[in-house]
Amino acid sequence: MSDVPLRIPAFNPGPYTGDGNNTWLLDGVLPTLIDAGTGRAEHLDAVQAALGPRPLVRVIVTHGHPDHASGLPALKARWPGLDVMKWRLPGDDPCSPLEDGQTVHAGDRLLRVLFTPGHAPDHVSLWDEASREAYTGDMVIRPGTVLIPAGKGGNLRDYLESLARLASLHPLRFFPGHGPTIENPGVVVEEYIAHRRAREQQVLACLEAGLTTTDAIVARLYPGLTAERLQAAVMTVQAHLEKIRGR
Repeated sequence: MSDVPLRIPAFNPGPYTGDGNNTWLLDGVLPTLIDAGTGRAEHLDAVQAALGPRPLVRVIVTHGHPDHASGLPALKARWPGLDVMKWRLPGDDPCSPLEDGQTVHAGDRLLRVLFTPGHAPDHVSLWDEASREAYTGDMVIRPGTVLIPAGKGGNLRDYLESLARLASLHPLRFFPGHGPTIENPGVVVEEYIAHRRAREQQVLACLEAGLTTTDAIVARLYPGLTAERLQAAVMTVQAHLEKIRGR
């Protein structure tokens, strides 16, 4: 057993997942996995190898996007009786529902649930007050920035408020759902917020120039995109437009 969370890759590289998802194993009295991956056999075998003969007891899902949650059936098949904890939305499968401010036992730690919507309507982060570290799902990643999928549950205003909430805790470290551990989270969050503000100003400039459709704004701000990245740009512009309309 270790006080350090063990990163176990989900073995699902792709255009939107980069090198693949991170899942984080917190060992201890209640062996707990943060995020479920996609059910790849390599992932399940790696979790089992880390635990040895002991069972996985709990999995906490940061949000319901397939790369973070679709591995649940495979995990439950490998470890019957597994306790699945997730922020519940209408129509979700039965689970142990999370609530904002709730304290959850994971490994040998106590984690506080923080409702951090924006990237997804059911997104939570998990705050370890003792170490001042957070497990942040898709709130912050490196390299790059997080997609806010407008029209698919994303909300830019909520996302920025969630970033500010995380920053207000003065964290020392983020364990994200993709990419490397973030050792300077306060700086990164400031960069994220500044990036979104700059992009909003660019969208406003397009509107003032008479570019009033999403496609026209995307063509101005994101010239020469490949087809697989075009959809992400469209959703990003739509997220900014929704925020501007709301204002």
